[in-house]
Amino acid sequence: MSLAPDHMQLLALARRAIEAEKGRLWTTSIMEAVEKHGAACDALWAELHRQIDLQDGKVPALEHPSVQKRKLAFRMRKEIVANVHTAIEQALDDMDLTAT
Repeated sequence: MSLAPDHMQLLALARRAIEAEKGRLWTTSIMEAVEKHGAACDALWAELHRQIDLQDGKVPALEHPSVQKRKLAFRMRKEIVANVHTAIEQALDDMDLTAT
């Protein structure tokens, strides 16, 4: 069976995500396993979005790698701030519960 290059790319990314999901890292380094699996899933979703956009006739915008890095850094900063905020709120709630 002959598959289109886009389909083969999608299957390769899906295989990478599945392998990361079942990898041995989960027993040795959970944080590394999470990062690897997360990166594989992000790549898979990005490819799905790209193919859907192409199917819908949208022309993909070319971005300079530095622009992509800035966008990624902004998104990561936003997620980190949200996680820290949640952790602080939880710590304050825990302190309130233990103080009584």
